[in-house]
Order: sequence, then C-alpha cells, then structure tokens
Amino acid sequence: MSLSLPSCGLSPSVCEQSRDLTFLPHSWVSGAHPLSALPRMSQLSLSWLGLGQLAASPWLLLLLAGATWLLARVLAWSYSLYDNCCRLRCFPQPPKRNWLWGHVGLIQSSEEGLLYTQDLASTYGDVCCWWVGPWHAVIRIFHPTCIKPVLFAPAAIAPKDKVFYSFLKPWLGDGLLLSAGDKWSSHRHMLTPAFHFNILKPYVKIFNGSVNVMHAKWKRLVSEGRTHLDMFEHISLMTLDSLQKCVFSFDSNCQEKSSEYIAAILDLSALVAKRHQQILVHTDFLYYLTPDGQRFRRACRLVHNFTDAVIQERRRTLPSQGVDDFLQAKAKNKTLDFIDVLLLTKDKDGKQLSDEDIRAEADTFMFEGHDTTASGLSWVLYNLAKHPEYQERCRQEVQELLRDREPQEIEWDDLAQLPFLTMCIKESLRLHPPVTVISRCCTQDTVLPDGRVIPKGVICLISIFGTHHNPSVWPDPEVYNPFRFDPENMKERSPLAFIPFSAGPRKPSEYIAAILDLSALVAKRHQQILVHTDFLYYLTPDGQRFRRACRLVHNFTDAVIQERRRTLPDQGVDDFLQAKAKNKTLDFIDVLLLTKDEDGEQLSDEDI
Repeated sequence: MSLSLPSCGLSPSVCEQSRDLTFLPHSWVSGAHPLSALPRMSQLSLSWLGLGQLAASPWLLLLLAGATWLLARVLAWSYSLYDNCCRLRCFPQPPKRNWLWGHVGLIQSSEEGLLYTQDLASTYGDVCCWWVGPWHAVIRIFHPTCIKPVLFAPAAIAPKDKVFYSFLKPWLGDGLLLSAGDKWSSHRHMLTPAFHFNILKPYVKIFNGSVNVMHAKWKRLVSEGRTHLDMFEHISLMTLDSLQKCVFSFDSNCQEKSSEYIAAILDLSALVAKRHQQILVHTDFLYYLTPDGQRFRRACRLVHNFTDAVIQERRRTLPSQGVDDFLQAKAKNKTLDFIDVLLLTKDKDGKQLSDEDIRAEADTFMFEGHDTTASGLSWVLYNLAKHPEYQERCRQEVQELLRDREPQEIEWDDLAQLPFLTMCIKESLRLHPPVTVISRCCTQDTVLPDGRVIPKGVICLISIFGTHHNPSVWPDPEVYNPFRFDPENMKERSPLAFIPFSAGPRKPSEYIAAILDLSALVAKRHQQILVHTDFLYYLTPDGQRFRRACRLVHNFTDAVIQERRRTLPDQGVDDFLQAKAKNKTLDFIDVLLLTKDEDGEQLSDEDI
C-alpha cells in the first residue's frame, strides 16, 4: 500500500512533486531498511524556499538547520550587545583609542596604569565604563557607595571573574583564592579554626629570626661599601624564608643562598603578571607554546613536586606516631605548621582534605603571603624614610615598648601596643595597596545606590587603588598623613574607603591577614626600629573590644541554646510544643531547635 501526501495548499508544482514521495511501511516488515526511502526523498524540490530545483538531502537540511541556529544565536547576541550598550549609557566613558580597540592599548605599563586609574577616580568620582574591544564592557568602580552592592553580593551573584584569575589556576589549583561554591565554603569553614591566635603566636619568633638574618645581611652589605639596596628583593626573600618555616617547617636559608623552590615562586609571580599584559597569549594553547609558557610549566612542576614531597613525608610520619603523640611533639617544640594543620583538619562528616587540596592551600598561602607582605613592607619603609619625623616617632614608640627588655624582640602581645605605628602602616597601605584591583562578574543585574544598573554578564573591576586615591573619599589623597587613621578621624568614614586586601564574603582568608599582621621588621640598638603589621584591626584596642563583645554575645546565645536543649528531652517535642502554644511563645530558638532537613538532620549548636 502506498500513502500519498494530501493537498497542502502550497503551489501546484510543490504539491505535484510532493505526491511523488511515497512511504512503504510494509517493506519495513519484510526486512527492508527504512533508509531505502531516501532515494525517493531526494526528489523533493526546494523551489518553494527560493532554492530553485536543488534536490533536498538530509545533509542539506542539516546544514540549513545549523545555519538557522547560528543565525538565531548571532541575532540574539547582537540584540544582547545592543541592549547592554543602551543600558550602559548611564555610565560615563573616558575617550576611547578607537571604535575597534576601545580603551585597550591606552596603558603601556603598570605605573602608567595606576596614574590612569588615579586620573579616572579624580575625573569621574565613583564609576566609569571601559571597553575592551568593540563589545566587552568593564565597569570600573572607585567609590565605597558603589563598591558595596558588588563586593557584598553573595558569591553566586558576583563571583570572581574567571578570566582575571584563571592564569593562576595551574599553579594554585582550587585553593581558597580560586575555588568557588560549596568547595570554597567547606574549605573556609575547615581552615578558619586552624588560625586561632594560639597557633599563630609562636610564628612571631620565626619572623624575628628571619628579620634578624636580613638585618645582618644589610649591615654586611653596608660595611662592604654598598649604598643602594633593592628593598623589595630583600624583603621578598625574607617573607618567603618566614613562610617556608611556617608552612613546611623547612629552613632553606634562601636569604643567604639560592633556592630552586624560592626562585620558582618568584618566577611564577613574575610570569603571571607579565601574561596579564599580553592579550595575544591569554589563550592557554598559545601561551604554552611560548618560551614563557614553558618556563611557567617547569616552575609549576618544581613547586608542586616540593609541596607533594613534604605532604607525603608528613603523612608517613603521622600514622607511625599517632595523632596524640604527633601533636604532643609539635606542642613541645611549639611548631605546628600549616601542613600539620591541613593534614589534621576535618569537615563536619569527619572527611579530611586530599593531598591535592592540601597542596593547593599551601601553594596559595605561599603566593598570597609573600607577595602582598613584601610589597606592603617595602612601601612602609619607603614612606617612613621619606618622612623622618614620623619615622622617629615610630622608633621612639618601639623603644619605649622594649625598654628594659632582654632580648629586645617584638612579641605577639606587643603588636596591639603600637598605635602610631599602626596608623603609619595603614596610611602606607592606603597610598600603595598590595592588591590594586579585584574583579567580579555579575551573574544578574546589580543595582547601585543611585539607581543605575550594572547589566548581567558585565565584569566589574573594583579599583582599590582608585578608591584609596579618590579625592572625594580622601582629601589630598597623594599626601602621606598617618593621622587620617586616628580613631576620631575614622568615625565618619565608610569602612569600604580603606580595603587594602579586599572585603566582603570573599575577602582574604584569616590566616593571610594574620601573617600580615605578625610580620616584624626590627633593627636593633642605634639603628631604626620599625615594625610591620599590615592589618592590625584585631590587635588594636577596637579589635580587642570587638572580640570581647563577640565572646559575650556568643556565650549568652550558647547558654540559651544549651538550656533549651536540656528542657526539650525532659518534656518531649509534643509536650514542649503544647506548653509553648499555651503561652503563645514559640520563639526563634525553638524553631531552630525543632527544624530538620529532608534527611531528618537538625541544625548544630553552632549553626543555631
């Protein structure tokens, strides 16, 4: 039986040709392949589509469908670009290089870029739109009121921009700096208790020892007739020396002799910074074909091999001693290092970090800890050297603190007793923040306080340097004035006016801030006595007040929870609810205690 197509209302020629197309279902039953109908199908003309007598084949139809899909995508992308351009007109735009390149190429060096950013902050005040090529818009923000909606948005709404941070991925893996979502939350929760001040206190002696080595080297170089020193180079080696001892309990003596591992860390940092400025090698495939890409791979391999070797050695030691003996031995020497902490930490289900996770966190710690600290320290010394009156006051403050003490070494508890030095350090970090910009990509429209909207998909560059040099935020921003950070002067200023290491839910992890807080640079006897503590909030009187207040609030809440937990089993849930219903007093703590998830699991006391 043949089945002909009915009249379809098209042109006579199309319908006539359509009738020639027949289907033979009974042939399928007899074993003939369905595709045997294809020769007849090829007789269908596409003249009704304006394609003349060209015969239709499955490949031609597939090509037509693909072209239609591609055209639809291009049209959708074009409309989205047009819509974004229209919505971005409310943001001022600096003069472009040209229509094709946008603002790319206007900045030729890092120093020029900072001066350009400073000029943007002075000219536009809060925000401006910058174009990378003809279609990629970047919103540059340099005012606290506009920073807050982006920086304090949940990580799912304003995650870190992948392009901006992806170059670090082969080196740092999924550490706290680069991870996202549940993994970031889990690791952050696991690592936070590990950086309690009782663990960090012994590190001060390590810093003092590394600083003494550097100071002795400086004295030797001066005695040999050297009149100039590359401060950043020497301080970078000192911070890396300290961090290797704190992270790995490893003394490389890198300040006195070369170290392959330290050289690789410095090389990786320089290569990442260089790649950011070369757009043509932003693609991984092209980059790894270049000499720089091959150097980057070799350095990554060396750094990873070193970290892996330390982890494996520590894992072999741990089972033979047992956790208790291991901790006792560490406590005796007061040297519980970062690898120990990572090996012993567990999540709420008792699961430990994998070797790969430990390596990522350790490498992240080494990168973030040395680079930001060395930069901050170098600029503190530079600014104090330029302002001898402030330097002398700092020296007197330290000398007064260390009076009648032998040996004259800075200790943990001393760091909160240096208020003027703290002000000098913060002012230096304002003028020269170690982190100049942070990047976020908006996954949904973000509304600024003045009603302007940053469209979904647009990258936001939060300019820390621009904010710190914005004359509408800091009067006379180029003047080094430590008294800006006098507690009385800070009362009316937004907390986001000073963010040298970012802020919000993705701010630098506690251990990075703690290491920066503890770094000490001490010159003894008749030399200048200087101490570097980058971010001293929790060591200042205000920070201590905050901690005491937190402790009081937590103790009160914990007591209520414990009392309620004791009451609940005695009464039973039904009696408990009846009593509450009778008095009409089912409060928030009751609700939290009785709440369960889909698996029947209740909230912990900490969550409540």
